[in-house]
Order: sequence, then C-alpha cells, then structure tokens
Amino acid sequence: MFTANPSCKIAVLVFFVIFLPSTLLAQEQLIFVAARDTFARNVHTNEVIILYAGDIITTNANVTYGQITHHFEMNDYLETRNHLVIIFSERSNTFVTFAKDFLPANTSDIFGEDIFIDFPLEYPEPQIMPVTGFPIGIGDADKMWVASYSRDILMAKNRYILLEMFPALVWLNDHGFFWYEHSSPNIRSVRAMFYNSVISMGLGTHLAVRNIVKTYFGYMVECVISTNDSIFSFGRVFPESMLWETHAPGDSITLFLHIDGDYMNIYVNSQDMFLGTFIRVGREFIAQYQSLIRTNTADLTNVQWPRRADGSMSPSHRRSE
Repeated sequence: MFTANPSCKIAVLVFFVIFLPSTLLAQEQLIFVAARDTFARNVHTNEVIILYAGDIITTNANVTYGQITHHFEMNDYLETRNHLVIIFSERSNTFVTFAKDFLPANTSDIFGEDIFIDFPLEYPEPQIMPVTGFPIGIGDADKMWVASYSRDILMAKNRYILLEMFPALVWLNDHGFFWYEHSSPNIRSVRAMFYNSVISMGLGTHLAVRNIVKTYFGYMVECVISTNDSIFSFGRVFPESMLWETHAPGDSITLFLHIDGDYMNIYVNSQDMFLGTFIRVGREFIAQYQSLIRTNTADLTNVQWPRRADGSMSPSHRRSE
C-alpha cells in the first residue's frame, strides 16, 4: 500500500500529539487517498515512509493540528512549523501525515476556489511570541477564513471584546504571561481551515471529511468530529452553538456551507442548527488583527473588509435562496 524508504533525505518529522483514551478509538474507519506524493512518520520508531499518489490510508477520524519539525539533511537545517495532520495505523504501527495531501476516497466533489485556500506551513515567531503553545506567523498566507466576530473586534480596535467572549483566557495570566501574549487567542483562535480531507475551526474543533457534495448554495460536507478532540475543548470558535451540546468526538455530522461572496454561513445537519459565520479576509486584515491582539493597536487604513455578493458587509446570517 505504501513504501518505506529508510534512505529518504527529504525530512524527518518530530511530532507532538496528545492521544485520547482508547475508548474513543473504536470508531468508523475513514478511507483517504493520496492526491500527490508525500511522506509520513512512524510515531514510535521515527521511521520516515514515502506515500505515493494513489496510496490509501485509513483512520478512525483521528485528525488534529500539530507541530512538525523538518530536518533537511543537505544543510543540517531544522525548521519547525505547524499544520493539520491525519493520524493513521498500519500493521500495528501509528503514522502521521499531512492532511492537505489527501482526499476522501469516495468523495463526490472537492472544494473549489470559492472556499479553498492553500495555507502554507506555519512558522513560529519567537521574537514576539512565547514558546508556550503553537506560535503562528502570517507566512505567505494572503487569505484566510476567520470568524465574523473578528471583524467587529478589529473595527472596534478593542482586543478585550475577545476576552469578554472567552473569559477562560484569563487562565493564561497565571502561567507566566498575559493572555494576549500567548499564541492561542491570536488569529488561530478565530481561524478556519478547509481541506478536502480535514476541516479545523478555531482551537479545538477538527473534522475528518467523508464526502463533499457541491450544491447550489455552496457545499454539503459529511464529516466526523475528530477522536483527538475533547468534549471539554477549550476555545471553541462559536461557543454559543448548540453543536457542542448535542455532539461529541467521534460523532458524524453534516455541514451545509452557504457561500455568499466573502461570507460563509455554516449550518449543521438539518440546517436548523446554525454553527456560525466565517469571513474571507486578506493579508492586511490578518496583520492588523494580530497586531491588535498583541498590542491593542491597529491601523485600519489599508484593511479590505469582506463583502457579501450584493456588496454589503452585513454580519447577520441568512440562508442562501
């Protein structure tokens, strides 16, 4: 199914994952196919294996966001970045690999340019972020999906609105730094990433994708809440949604993504349960939002605000007709 290559000089992964108890692991196996050549690492032996385009992996919806260190042997250079990964098992071995390189084996469609953003691997910025958590740099990201309320926070130029929404952030103050110095409340806490195999929303929600169906309003996405998530997850991007009261890790859900210009309204299952609204923003928005959280100052002069298809900037959610 795939080929091990001990002499591979591409990279060696160092990965840190918190595994949930084995009681969560008896879940449906999802099948993914490699869309291009890629690689994975055995989390027990550190062996690097090559996965070729067309190779198949299976996982019990064990997907997450983690830190990866590449070792480039040519110049003995180490570089640590963060990304979404799929954790899978083969012949009693456990491996991790990049989610961006895989498709659901039986998907009807894939995401198009109206939603897909090719996020680069992220890198830490130690000069402005503490080492605690997963520091995030803007990198080469020219676009990003973020929760719509981040627009209101930036427009108000007041980072403490975020603290009002997530008062638990003050817990970070007791661990050597103020909450706004940590990477968690920064852009990562409001960001969503949509790959054909994995979706992440905020800090604690990861979804393994089973099937994508293109619709007249956007997409219908069948997925499974990651078995690596916690029922007590910290930093849910839309904490007021009933999703967290009715579903748990390992549960299957269907998302309805209603795309309206730069806005994306998300409903769950019957479309009667509203999850929240994401907006597509550009580099200047990202830069100024990060500045606001870190320093409580921002320059909005060159920020391009997201708009709906009719040209409005209304934050209210509505169903596409």
